[in-house]
Amino acid sequence: MQSIPIPDEPAVAGRLSLTRPSLRQAMVGLGLVLTGAVLALECWRNLHFDAYLDHIEGNIVIGGWLWAHGAQLYALQDGLAQFANIYGPLAYLADLPGMLLLGPGIIASKLSAALALLATIGLTAFRFRRAAPMPAIQGMFLLIAGFAALSPMSFWTRADPFEALLVAAALASAASPICVGVCIGLAVNFKIHAFLYFLPIVFELWTRRGWRAAPSLIACAAATFFAPFLLPGISLHDYLATLAQQIGGRARTTELLAPVFAYGAALALPVLLPLCRRKAPAVDRRYGIAALTSLVLIAYVASNPGAGPYHFLPLIPVLAEARRRLASDGIGAQFATFPLLFFAAATTHLALAQIEERRSWHAYAGEALALARQAPPGTVDIGYGDNQRSYEIAQLAKVELSLHGYPRRVDGQILMELRTTHVDGSRRWIPDLTECRTSRWLLPRGEEPFAVRSYFYDDGLLFDDAFRAAFVANYRPVASTAHFTIWECGHDPG
Repeated sequence: MQSIPIPDEPAVAGRLSLTRPSLRQAMVGLGLVLTGAVLALECWRNLHFDAYLDHIEGNIVIGGWLWAHGAQLYALQDGLAQFANIYGPLAYLADLPGMLLLGPGIIASKLSAALALLATIGLTAFRFRRAAPMPAIQGMFLLIAGFAALSPMSFWTRADPFEALLVAAALASAASPICVGVCIGLAVNFKIHAFLYFLPIVFELWTRRGWRAAPSLIACAAATFFAPFLLPGISLHDYLATLAQQIGGRARTTELLAPVFAYGAALALPVLLPLCRRKAPAVDRRYGIAALTSLVLIAYVASNPGAGPYHFLPLIPVLAEARRRLASDGIGAQFATFPLLFFAAATTHLALAQIEERRSWHAYAGEALALARQAPPGTVDIGYGDNQRSYEIAQLAKVELSLHGYPRRVDGQILMELRTTHVDGSRRWIPDLTECRTSRWLLPRGEEPFAVRSYFYDDGLLFDDAFRAAFVANYRPVASTAHFTIWECGHDPG
C-alpha cells in the first residue's frame, strides 16, 4: 500500500500564516463597506425628514437666515448675547447656500452639511489613491468608522462637518503654507479652538520647510479668519463678548470625562497600536505622535460643560492619515478600528430611532406657521411649555416661522447657555412682554406657560418667576387648536 505523505508541521503553519492576513484584510474591507453603507443610510434618512436631531441646529439656521435678511448676527441686549452661540460667523453662513438655492426650508438647510461630509470622504479617498491598497483601506476604514461613531454630528447643521472638510483640504494641500493657512483661518472662524486640529499638519510643514513657512501661513490664517467680520451685521466686538460670556464663565465639571475618554481611546487605538511596533519611518512616527497629541488637547476642550466627544470629529481625517502611514500587518493593529463600530452601532440606532420619533414633528411646525399667517409678519412667536419634548418642538417651529417672516423674539436655548455662566437672561425680555411687542404667542396646548427647565445643564427654570408673572399679567388665552393655545395681548400696547 502506498503511503500518503503528511506535510510537516512547519509547512502547514506557514501556509496557515499566509491565509490569515488575507482573511483579516477581507474583514477590514467588509467592515469599511458595511460601515459606509450604514453611514450613508443614516445621512440620507436625516436629509429626508423635516426636523432636527439637536436643539442648537435650528438656532444656527435661524441666525444665518435672519442675517441674510438684514439682522445683526451677534447683537447684545443689556450686555448679554441675545441669540448667538459661541460659534464664529461661518457656522451661521455655511447653511445658507442650500436655502438660497432651493428656498427656505428645514431640509434645504441640511444640504450643506451633508455635502461637506461627502466632500471630506471624497477628498480623503482621492488623497489615498496612490497609497498601497491595504494601508489606504485601513485609513478609509478609520475615517468612515469614526464618522459613523460620531453620527449624527458628522452631518448635522453645525460647525463640525465643515471643520472636518477644512482639515481634509489642508491635508490634501499640506505642501502649501498658503493653502494650509487659509484652511486654518476658515476653521477657526467656525470655532475658536479649531487650530488644534491642524497641529500635526503644521508640525510636518515646519519639519520640512522650517520657519520660512510661518509668515505666509500666519498671514493667510489671520486674513481668512477676519474676512467674515468685514461683512455688514457681523461685529467682531460682539462676537468676542459673546465668546467671553459663554466660555469664560463656565465652571469645569467631570460629567463628560467618561464618554470623552471612551471615544478618545477608541480613536487613538488604530494609531497607537501600529505606532508601538516601531517599524514605520521616523517621519511617519512623528506624524502619528503629533496626531495623538492633538487628540489629547482636544479631549480637554471636549470635556468642558456643554461640549462632548463630537469635538473629536474634525480630527478624524488627521487620524485616518496617520493610520494610513502606520498601517501594520499585526492582528491587533489591523483590528484596532473595530471597537469604533460598537459606538457606531449605538449612535446609529439612537439617531434612526430619533428620526422616526420626530418625523411627525413638522406637522406642529406647519400648524404654527398657518396660525402665524393669520397675523401680520413679525407679530407672532412660539412660546414654551413645561417639558423637554414641547421645548424641542418649539425650537423647530421657531425655525419654520423665522424662515417665513416671523423672526423669533425669545430663545430658550440661549438661556440654557447663559445659565452655565450663572446668568438669568430671561428678565431682560420682560419689557417685551409689558409692551406687547409680540402681539400673539403660540404655546403648547395644556402646558404651563414658560415653565421649561434647563434639562441639559442644571435643571433650573429657564424663565424666572418675574418673567412668567409678566407674561400672565399681559397676555390671555383666546383660542386653542390641535397642538397650540393662542395667547394675545390683553391690553392696548400703546
